Formats: sequence, C-alpha cells, structure tokens
Amino acid sequence: MNRQARAIPAADENLAVPLYHQVYLVLRENIRNGTYAVGAALPTEPELCEAFGVSRITIKRAMRNLASEGLVLRQRGRGTFAAPALPTSRVTDPMGDLLQNVMAIGAATEMRRLEGGMVQPSPDVAAKLGTPPGEAVLRTVQIRLARGEPIAYVTAHVPKSVGVQLPDPINAPAPMLAQLQKAGIAVARADQAITATLADPVSAPALGIEIGAPLIKLSRLVFDKSERPVEWLVALYRADRYEYRTTLSQESMGRRSSLQEVGR
Repeated sequence: MNRQARAIPAADENLAVPLYHQVYLVLRENIRNGTYAVGAALPTEPELCEAFGVSRITIKRAMRNLASEGLVLRQRGRGTFAAPALPTSRVTDPMGDLLQNVMAIGAATEMRRLEGGMVQPSPDVAAKLGTPPGEAVLRTVQIRLARGEPIAYVTAHVPKSVGVQLPDPINAPAPMLAQLQKAGIAVARADQAITATLADPVSAPALGIEIGAPLIKLSRLVFDKSERPVEWLVALYRADRYEYRTTLSQESMGRRSSLQEVGR
C-alpha cells in the first residue's frame, strides 16, 4: 500500500456508527490534513478493503459520500484522486491577540497527557516543519479539560532543535506556544485556519463523544523571527463546549479573536 502515508485503523463493527461512515471519516480527515495531497491517488478499493477490514460495498459507499462532497475525483480506469481544496478567506490578526488567547486557554483549562516523545514525522508534518529526511520531531498529544470535562484533543509537533530547548515539553501543563515563549524562542507570526470536522475513531473516545460528532478544528503553523517553522499544532475542540468569536473595531481597524468555552 505505497499510497498510504500512515497506518489506517480497522473499522469496528461493534460501534454504533456504520462501517462505511467510519471509513468515510478516516479518509475525509486524511484528505483534509494533506496525508493525501491534492491530485494524489488514493489507495485502490482492494487496498482499502484490506486496510479497513471491510467489504468492497462498504468502501464504494464511503467513496460515493466523499465524491458527493467534492473531496475526491473518481476517474474511470484511472482511480480516485484527492480533489483541490475549497476556497479560503484570509484575514490578519495581531500576534499579541493570539498569544493572549493561548495564555488564557492554558490558565482556564487543565492538561491530561496522552502521548509524548520523539517520533518520525509523517511526510505532511515533515514538510510543514521543514524537517530534514530521517530527522525525528517532538510530538505531544494532550487533552485539555475544563471543570474536569474534556474539551479539546491537541496534537503538537516541534522540530528536534526546538524541542531540546524546552525544559519539560511532555509534562508541562502550559500550551506549547506558551512554552516556546517562556523558553525565549522569538515567535513572530502564525498561519492559522479554523474549519469544521467530525470526530474520528481516535479523537471521539478521548473527547467522550460519538464518532461523527461535530468538532471545531484549529490548525496552526508558527514561525520564529527568522521565518523558521517552530510548531505545527492541530486542536480538535468539542463544538458543544467551545465557540469561535471575533470582535471587529472600525476605530482600530483591527480585530480580536478567541476560542471560548460555551456558557462562560
């Protein structure tokens, strides 16, 4: 399966979510996060049947759903390909607002560590961080909790050269961006995107929700003053507990954005 950038979890027939929808969720996320680059061929139906442990009918139904959403292009006799991304709108926020927001989230939540350590990055992560071939990166996976309830599933990657400068990046309760600031790494800018997604078989149990439940997905690539990537973060927020707010001000011609716990 040379077109699979990472292992695919087998579908679980004991879950309430139909098998075809489990397959759809995993492939949908792999297309959106760049595991399958735009124009790249997805694994063949027999390969997907073997990877997920499901029938060809199940794979066909998942593919139909992906095609109906414009996520894949199916070409007879050639295969199925990841479609170009949807148009996006770009705005600029002050870096200070982002740092303030991250600090506030860290102060208002608790951290539960799931994973942490040096790993070989996926091709997508390596490309974002500009990691040399074969070089490991620091990866942490955490749950952020508010009042003891999980609200976010957060995965952060930093280059090895950055990770060794952090005192205790795996167990520290502060968000990774706050750790970078405290370690004296001069953060200059960040490219951030907020989209909607669905809970998959990995994030759903960690967040205590059903597979297919709506999530707010925040992706952020952080650069230092020399334009070196220093962090790639993907945070999945429970849509029933967090919301994104933006305050616009004509006087300052600026904006202030934040993710806030619902009900606060």
